[in-house]
Amino acid sequence: MQEPVTYFSRLDGDECWSLLADVRVGRLAWAAVDGLTVVPVNFLSDGRQIVFHTAPGTVLASLTQPTDVAFQVDQIDEETAVGWSVLVRGTTGPVEADSVSWLADDRTVGIAVTATSIDGRVLSGTVRSEEPHHD
Repeated sequence: MQEPVTYFSRLDGDECWSLLADVRVGRLAWAAVDGLTVVPVNFLSDGRQIVFHTAPGTVLASLTQPTDVAFQVDQIDEETAVGWSVLVRGTTGPVEADSVSWLADDRTVGIAVTATSIDGRVLSGTVRSEEPHHD
């Protein structure tokens, strides 16, 4: 009997952008003044940009200045071990056009991540029948 196989298959750029269009929360990572920082953000994909809003004075508001970032979104079903992951690398800056947060609060600072690269993978695995023991 052949053992089940875990595999990763690459997604092309258009597939990655299509997946991002259907999700509203991702993780933004960058080298902040006090070290590597990763935070969840509510976002929309707008063409080939990631757009999110934050309140004035927050650590995210400093990203109106050009900053190299990574942005990741994934959806994985833990029961079936099937899912996908998309990673966008890019540079931040202020949102160019009039833009408002889709959340009803004081997030008035618009930030855009302009992608320099996008990479994605579909994964399919086999869930262990028993949890591994960690001693």
